[in-house]
Amino acid sequence: MRGIVRAVAEVLGWWTVLLTLWIMLISTVGTLELAVGSAAALAAACAARAARRAAGR
Repeated sequence: MRGIVRAVAEVLGWWTVLLTLWIMLISTVGTLELAVGSAAALAAACAARAARRAAGR
């Protein structure tokens, strides 16, 4: 159970940072931009966690 909580916390942390970066870099913030940014940030957050695990850290 503790491992699941850590995994969710790590992905949530990455997602927050990446979505914030996305919002800072786009010119206008609308509903569609937030939806696309959220999906892209979630995919990148999962990839970042997978890469960190693959590296053995």
